[in-house]
Amino acid sequence: MADKKKKSGAKSAHTPNSEKAAKKADKMSGKTVATAKGVNKAAKAEKKSKKISRFFHDLKVEIKKIVWPTPHTVWKNVGIVVAVIAVVGVCVFGLDEAFTHLLHQFMNVAV
Repeated sequence: MADKKKKSGAKSAHTPNSEKAAKKADKMSGKTVATAKGVNKAAKAEKKSKKISRFFHDLKVEIKKIVWPTPHTVWKNVGIVVAVIAVVGVCVFGLDEAFTHLLHQFMNVAV
């Protein structure tokens, strides 16, 4: 049977020409993969730029939804904050004076 293939001109699977053709095909497919990788990089870059664009668009939409307080409300809140700071300051000052007085009492007894 092998004689019939040789006589009919058919080449075996391991001839040097078929190996060269296979190597050439591998090289060509490698170039195709490299080209496809370049396309993938471009597509990824485009997706990234779209994501950034979408982020800023969404940011603008969200900022428009903010309800800003009126100047009257702001000054009212400032007054409340100043009052609370004053009350806390007076409390801390009172505790400081009380502990200082107690410390002096203990120091006079120790001497």
